[in-house]
Amino acid sequence: MTNSRTFLRPHSLIYIALITVLVGTYACGDAADFDDNPGSAEWQQSDTNQDRTKTPTTYDPTTRAVAPGFGFADLANPNAQATRPPASDSAPPAKDAPPAKDATDTDAPADNPAQSDSPNPPAASAPAPSSADSTAFLSKSDTRAMWVWNENPTAQQLLENSAGAQDELFAFLAAPHNQANRAINRLFFEARGYSNADRFETVRTPSYDPIKTGADQQKLRIFLARAHAQGVAVEYLDGQAIWVASDANAQAPKDICTDVLAFNRSSTNVAERFDGIHLDIEPHTVQSGSFAGVWWENRLPGGYNAEWTARWKDILNTCRQKIDAYTAETGHRITFSSDLGTDYAHYNAPILAFLNRRDGPLDYLTIMNYFDNRPNRDGNPSYFHGEDAEGAVVGGVIQNLGAWANLPLLFAMETGPESIAADAQSFYQEGYGVLYHTVDTLLANHASPRNLGVGFHHYSPQSYRDLKP
Repeated sequence: MTNSRTFLRPHSLIYIALITVLVGTYACGDAADFDDNPGSAEWQQSDTNQDRTKTPTTYDPTTRAVAPGFGFADLANPNAQATRPPASDSAPPAKDAPPAKDATDTDAPADNPAQSDSPNPPAASAPAPSSADSTAFLSKSDTRAMWVWNENPTAQQLLENSAGAQDELFAFLAAPHNQANRAINRLFFEARGYSNADRFETVRTPSYDPIKTGADQQKLRIFLARAHAQGVAVEYLDGQAIWVASDANAQAPKDICTDVLAFNRSSTNVAERFDGIHLDIEPHTVQSGSFAGVWWENRLPGGYNAEWTARWKDILNTCRQKIDAYTAETGHRITFSSDLGTDYAHYNAPILAFLNRRDGPLDYLTIMNYFDNRPNRDGNPSYFHGEDAEGAVVGGVIQNLGAWANLPLLFAMETGPESIAADAQSFYQEGYGVLYHTVDTLLANHASPRNLGVGFHHYSPQSYRDLKP
């Protein structure tokens, strides 16, 4: 995956040419668009004093709303009840007052981590799910997630356990790099097989479809049951940047949500169902084909293309409605989540306002926080404090926790080589020792009811699984 930042404000042909050089053959956070850049997009604050802490929220996974008493909408009326705002909500977000720097923020740059001082993470617990509620993790801070794209091994190889591919995956999940206390407990799994030819021009169609093909459905059910028996939740993963480029394209993700929920309904055993749907939509990465550059046209105030933004909102609202109807029908609660670049809150006010509403369409948000934690221009570790972009230090854990006041967040880490991500965006060169030191710092120094934990992008090839010490 190419994690070189594709900033949303290109200013010259030289800049565009530079992006073209940096973008590789893989997607960044979006294997559906192998040239996508998940670590780019939009950012939240432009000041250089990024150390922001907020009063913790109390997230109630049974209602998908932050409990009354916190968040922009509640400051004036602590007793206000959470209600779903209209889907057309595109008002700019309210401003948060910058709190004082947290005295406990002692992040050390990962270029020279004090490994002996790294907090000792708790041993992973892996109980098999015993209820029809797949949302209990939203009230905890111990998520260790991992993307598994249809790459190498492919989805078909994993489901058929070709050459022991499935066995190898589950062994790694139980003890990444032989460390059982870091066991993965959540997968974002692209279960369908796709060709990515013309991915910026036409909507992909599955070449392998265990969601709908009867002969392969049982293999997927067995895979899901095995994951649940090991204490691993599985969310269906899919994404393509051009979903928002036309009304016809926007139907594809809506159909995906319908198909996944139909698959879940086909088994009465909760252990054989997906625990959620996870979409990766990165319109800023479309840099070739007939849709190239459209994202920067007909822009909303503080945002980007009006039609594309409206379709993006409609996709998420429609899938949310389908999931709510599924839950009402079956009693099985599953999550709906999505990926966003660490800079989205800064560069896209309409998306921030839409997703950061109380009781908005998502249960949680994955922040593709792609920095390797080297010091930024201010000397602060970049994974936590962000990095310079067009004259401002943007992104990072602290800034995003301050910006997304009404959503639980999962903070992702890039682990691919330079053919996928720039050195500064990935822990591939630093290795898993530095990566885990950063994880432990995140959990020890930035604990919050809205900080769900970490996600590793991605399993393989030449990525998280293959990191060196």
